[in-house]
Amino acid sequence: MTIEVERIKSILDAAASEKRFQLLEHEVYQVLGAAGCAVPRFHLLAPGAAPDPDALRALGSERVVVKIVSPEIAHKTDVGGVVKVEASAAAVAEAARKMLQEVPQRYARSLEARPGHAPKCYRGLTGKALEDAILADIRGVLVVEMLRFEGEGPGNEVLVGLQYNREFGHVLTMGVGGIDTELLGHACHKGLAVVTGSATELDEASMLELFRPTLAWQRLAGRTRAGKKLVDDGAVRKVIGGFQQIAVQFGVESRSWTITELEVNPFGVVRGELVALDGLLKFGPRPELPITRPITSLGPMLEPRSIGIIGVSSKGMNMGRIILRNMLEVGFDKSKAYVVRPDCPEIDGVRCVPEIKDLPERVDLFVLAVGADQVADIIEQLATHDKAVGVILIAGGMGEKEGGQSIEDRVKQAIRKGREAGKPLVVNGGNCLGIVSQPGSYHTLFIPQTKLPLRSDGKSNVALISQSGAFMITRMSKLDWLSPRYAVSTGNQVDLTVGDFLRHLAGDPEVRTFAVYSEGFKDGDGLACAKAVREITASGRDVIFYKAGRTSEGKKATSGHTASLAGDYDVCESLLAQAGAWVCSSFNDFLDLVKVSSLMGGRKWTGRRIAALSNAGYEAVGIADAIRGPAWNLQLASFSEQTTAALQAALVKGKLDALVDVHNPLDVTPMADDEAHEYAVRAFFGDPGVDVVLCATVPLTARMATLGDGAPEGQSFHAEGSLVHRLARAAADTDKPVVASVDSGVLYDAFSRAIEEKGIPTFRSADVAMRIVGMYAEGRLRRG
Repeated sequence: MTIEVERIKSILDAAASEKRFQLLEHEVYQVLGAAGCAVPRFHLLAPGAAPDPDALRALGSERVVVKIVSPEIAHKTDVGGVVKVEASAAAVAEAARKMLQEVPQRYARSLEARPGHAPKCYRGLTGKALEDAILADIRGVLVVEMLRFEGEGPGNEVLVGLQYNREFGHVLTMGVGGIDTELLGHACHKGLAVVTGSATELDEASMLELFRPTLAWQRLAGRTRAGKKLVDDGAVRKVIGGFQQIAVQFGVESRSWTITELEVNPFGVVRGELVALDGLLKFGPRPELPITRPITSLGPMLEPRSIGIIGVSSKGMNMGRIILRNMLEVGFDKSKAYVVRPDCPEIDGVRCVPEIKDLPERVDLFVLAVGADQVADIIEQLATHDKAVGVILIAGGMGEKEGGQSIEDRVKQAIRKGREAGKPLVVNGGNCLGIVSQPGSYHTLFIPQTKLPLRSDGKSNVALISQSGAFMITRMSKLDWLSPRYAVSTGNQVDLTVGDFLRHLAGDPEVRTFAVYSEGFKDGDGLACAKAVREITASGRDVIFYKAGRTSEGKKATSGHTASLAGDYDVCESLLAQAGAWVCSSFNDFLDLVKVSSLMGGRKWTGRRIAALSNAGYEAVGIADAIRGPAWNLQLASFSEQTTAALQAALVKGKLDALVDVHNPLDVTPMADDEAHEYAVRAFFGDPGVDVVLCATVPLTARMATLGDGAPEGQSFHAEGSLVHRLARAAADTDKPVVASVDSGVLYDAFSRAIEEKGIPTFRSADVAMRIVGMYAEGRLRRG
């Protein structure tokens, strides 16, 4: 679809020449018309001018809507600025006369009652002075044809809003329009009132698919009871296409203006077309994006042949010394490591050099473990002497002012100068905990290995990227079977961003699970992350995301409905989920989805049909109750005759047939031993109608070997006949996913960990297991 770019640009130029960066209603209609959207016929009447009868007849309606036109009056109806009259010159002239007389008075009284709501140009004014100022800003009245709309009630009016988001670029919001937009938006389940998608990453068809579940589309398409079809999808796609092209032509890469907000609330249905009935448009100069980072430098930074470090104590165990020790303990070559310290020849067998300029080579990685007050000088030296490819900046507290210029500003200036001089330097941090890189054989976390031991034999298909170092290490500590291939703490992102690392690590095929924590994106980096997520998930791998900051503060001080319905968190959640990520609402869900992805993500997730067993009746009931939730819809598998016979045979063998029948979930009772559990699970695996399996057990029964060291004879889970080993052997014989649940107290922590050590995700409650399996399955099936 093409739009009239030059015509739109001329409208924006004209407004900007008057120092206006919000269009008047008739100007918005002109922009929409140039973008291919249907708009009402209208006639602009200047203050004091007589209506033109020919112009009124050209509107084509017996009645018209007369609206006050002022750049400073947003809510025209509230101050008597909208009336409906006959389409005659006399009626229009009288309506215009009354408006010009009464609107300044009403608006002035409104602002005097709520002075905090006054536009900046009216602040401090009262009485006649305020009325005169309001009158001076009135450009006249807009006479608009009165349209006959099709359909009545919620859903027949459609909101379409385009908003520039600092993190994600232009986003498009669509849904229920009209005066009840916010009410319905907050009352309906997510995705039923309004939806939000990337205006530049989704095509027309994809945005339409996103819109289909909403109440608005259901009403337009005639899907409600006794409803009739009001428009076809072609009319909806026409609007979507027009707004998307505006985003493309007037985005951050525009050579003229960036449209920051464009909203129509509502579009109404007239003769099978969506027609704009009101409009808001704000614009401004193109925002300046951060300087481009040379992402290719991340390769040597994460797999360095040489490392330098400054801030290492020669006597005590300070932060720098811990980092040096950790680096050496995980196997980095001492001969390719250097410490910058002038007062000793070596520390821990690593050569020391007096100053940065004395480094014998341009190191691939340089670690700054010094206070904030030293950071800027060191970065400047590294850039000036071209002594590093990548830098890890540990120090926090870089917001303090130093001679009127912040330390962070000096760091950014040094980075920029180095790049301009052909000496590219990339910096991770500050206020970061460091990086662990298995391919690079280094570990720069300043946490002693006695506090956070890193296993060499753990599961190593996970990349952790976290703005918070504390969040990262606590996840690593909780997943003690994990040995992440990469663990990157990005800190304040003074240079390198979460998106930079995600884009680079997407190229490592050994990483199956990307676990990302972000508190805030740098400009444009949210969109970069969404693009990387799309690339990763298209390759069959997973991205698990936790985005902090789900408060309502970001929705304040907005002029349109779009921003109040699609706040920063909502935009982030929507766009990352549409790209294929799981966006978690709790720390526990994040951890549990990472666990399932890492341990079971490589298996075949072909459907929602689950087979489950438990040795406790309450748990079997709870499993059945948990098959559906707000973000998942599992189904209890129906067993084949062959599976039913196999399960019946297992019950007979375990002498359980007199106690239970074959059902799903299968309640094997506390009398079932470890062998009965294995036989049932194997029968589940063999059924083509089963997609995923849950083996839940309450481990207190004497019939099962669930105790650890010092257990009585026959009770130790270390024995080959225990469920730990039986379940692991059965899982090894199938490509179907399986999870376990162990619902009991701390005495059985070791039993639970032992199952998970065998590569089977294990939960401490069956309903949690069902929720996480359901959420993971939905994500996998959604992307195909």
